[in-house]
Amino acid sequence: MLWKHNNRANLAVQSILQILEHEGLNPAVCLKNTGIQVHEIMAPDTEISDYLEIKILEQALAALPGKAGYGIESGETLHVNNCGVWGLAILTSPNVRSAFETASRFSEMSIMLSKITLTETQDQVIFSLDLAHLPPSIHSFIFERYYGTTLNFFREMIPEYDFSHAELVVPAHHSEYTQQLAAITNHRVSCSTSGYAIKASKTLLDYPFPKADSVIHAHFIRECEQVLRSHKQLPDNAQKIRNYILNKKVFTPRLPDVASSLYMSERTLKRRLQEEGHTFSEIVLDTKMTLAKELLLTAALPVKVVAVRLDYSEPASFIRAFGKWWGVSPTEIKATDIPVKFLQPAS
Repeated sequence: MLWKHNNRANLAVQSILQILEHEGLNPAVCLKNTGIQVHEIMAPDTEISDYLEIKILEQALAALPGKAGYGIESGETLHVNNCGVWGLAILTSPNVRSAFETASRFSEMSIMLSKITLTETQDQVIFSLDLAHLPPSIHSFIFERYYGTTLNFFREMIPEYDFSHAELVVPAHHSEYTQQLAAITNHRVSCSTSGYAIKASKTLLDYPFPKADSVIHAHFIRECEQVLRSHKQLPDNAQKIRNYILNKKVFTPRLPDVASSLYMSERTLKRRLQEEGHTFSEIVLDTKMTLAKELLLTAALPVKVVAVRLDYSEPASFIRAFGKWWGVSPTEIKATDIPVKFLQPAS
């Protein structure tokens, strides 16, 4: 099977499918109940959300033999220069410290599913992963993948730097896993109650990149800022709910189902939405009405068809909701009449 490069999330999932294939397993096993076929992963216009990637990972790891190394194998296929403008901003950074700051600042644009925190001691730098929001079954894989991608990056950017003295930190796993990881990486692996981390000499932070270009770096930073501005139409959790609705095409979603897909309790999701100044029902209605407008104007679908598509039991209910939201009936709306509404963060 030929695996081509395309979008960042697709690259990550492609690497998972490759691993399954190498282990003699059907790659489709990890796509069960995702609505995605193997051939669609190859298509550049196939979008894979975070929650879908997490589900694919869970199902893949459940099918694979339990051992260390799959995440490293995946990470070694991922290169920063395949990560669009985010990767270019990192690659043109003046040194490791700047590269890390850039990667963290624009982490939403990356393949990472976790936030990375940098801590400096007198002689060490510690890169810690925040995995609390992810299911425990994929923690080791995500850590290994981050390690593999990081190793690739240093090999390409500063091949002369000696990374052999780095130390990997994992939670109190079974000793067999720790031994396997140490054998694969040739690094010391220690256990800690604080979670997953990579420790290295503090001198690494200020190690210069030989091909750094401050002018080009500044350009790509501006590009990253523009990308984030154009995509942040909704507050963070509101956008995740909208993505759930549109990806799954479930226009009457249940709060427990959405909360579960985001790996949080109903109470936590409600609290976070309240902090953003919105409610679950408001976001659902906003999504449905925005899509309804697009279906009427762009797709030119009849009102009855749009009503059915959006899970309304009868057209009259849809017409009432649409009129209350937009101020005109579905048959009266015109593209030039009304600007698209967007929920805004609480002030």
